[in-house]
Amino acid sequence: MGILFQVLFLGLLGGANPGPILASAFTEAFRKGFARSLRVIFMALIAESIVAFLILFVLFSFNIPEILFYLVSFVGAGILIWIAVQIWKIQGINDEEEIFTFEKIFFLTLFNGPFWIFWITICVPQAFFLKEKISGGQFIFLILFELGWLIATLFLTFLFSRFRKILARKNLTPIIFKFFSILLLLFASKLILQSGSFLINKFWS
Repeated sequence: MGILFQVLFLGLLGGANPGPILASAFTEAFRKGFARSLRVIFMALIAESIVAFLILFVLFSFNIPEILFYLVSFVGAGILIWIAVQIWKIQGINDEEEIFTFEKIFFLTLFNGPFWIFWITICVPQAFFLKEKISGGQFIFLILFELGWLIATLFLTFLFSRFRKILARKNLTPIIFKFFSILLLLFASKLILQSGSFLINKFWS
């Protein structure tokens, strides 16, 4: 039971880690309330589960070069910038424009190099270890990790949604949306800098 709790705890840490998905969930919670933010959270859960399953499945069969993950991060950064620009344009809390579609969330996850690296360097070894102890342990790992991620993301988004009316009453709506837009741009910049630094060190060091 100890190792299963460790996996769940790792998922909780993953969900609580500030990132584009959590920022997206907060943005939707502020726009339309906690209930509507569930759509973004569960789309992200499905997208992450699909990509994580692919990692577990493919990694057993192929030796994927690390450079590939940094290259795809540039695409992920582009998607983040695209979403950030849309959020920047939001004027009111009741704006009905659909920003977070499943396609955007899925491709954001698929082209998030650090997500792949986190799973390959941290999660996959633990999944292998669990597989040695329990038949099908790698898939039990996936389920428990995503459960922990879901619990943490739901909890933090719910807490943030409690401040929605207060922030709206204080006429901070445009500022809040621009803050989330800038936050996503910072995540995009981080991806570009990480990938750029890796490639420079790889080829010019």
